[in-house]
Amino acid sequence: MKKYLTCLILATVLFSCKKTDIVSEVIKGSTGTNTGTNTGTNTDTNIGTSPASINLDIADQIVNTKVSNDTLYLNYTETANLILNTDDYQKSSAVHFKEDFSKSGLAKFDFTTINKEHQVATNYLDDNLNNVVIKSASTLTLNGKQFTKLVLERVIVFSKAYKQHDLAVEAQNNVLSLTKDVIGFSSYYYTGGKNSDTISVTAAVQYKK
Repeated sequence: MKKYLTCLILATVLFSCKKTDIVSEVIKGSTGTNTGTNTGTNTDTNIGTSPASINLDIADQIVNTKVSNDTLYLNYTETANLILNTDDYQKSSAVHFKEDFSKSGLAKFDFTTINKEHQVATNYLDDNLNNVVIKSASTLTLNGKQFTKLVLERVIVFSKAYKQHDLAVEAQNNVLSLTKDVIGFSSYYYTGGKNSDTISVTAAVQYKK
């Protein structure tokens, strides 16, 4: 188990190192309001009419399950696209992005991840994107207006040790039977000394073996 976890952590660190210098500027943004549910089937980008809007474009989230000895691992690569008004992005000091696992089986497990300093964090996800490695940042123009697209991708490893291998396999099968799980995502800007309204969406979870 220790060997598997060590390899996974090292692989994640190397993956993060490759991405670190893709985005050179600090995460920025401003206010906006948008709520809804994303099932992962909509390929269109919906930008609000407010000049300070945020859009969260989040497809179904994939969780790969694995049993090693007596431990069940749920390997989750979080993926999310944030569409930000470029002017407000440049003026604000931070974009916050949070996850809510309470309506999924993931809430019953402890988890680890690698932070921007390549340290292992347990049961903690930094919601300030200033402190998170961003996979990519790009500029897109929609209806003559410029927006900034941030692509967030980070590995989160949920796990639980059982008394014996068969119990871990049983727990894996229980997780694989979950078909209605969702993860909640929310985002807001910090600008002018205060937080903006929160934008919220949900995405379905697909557990795989």
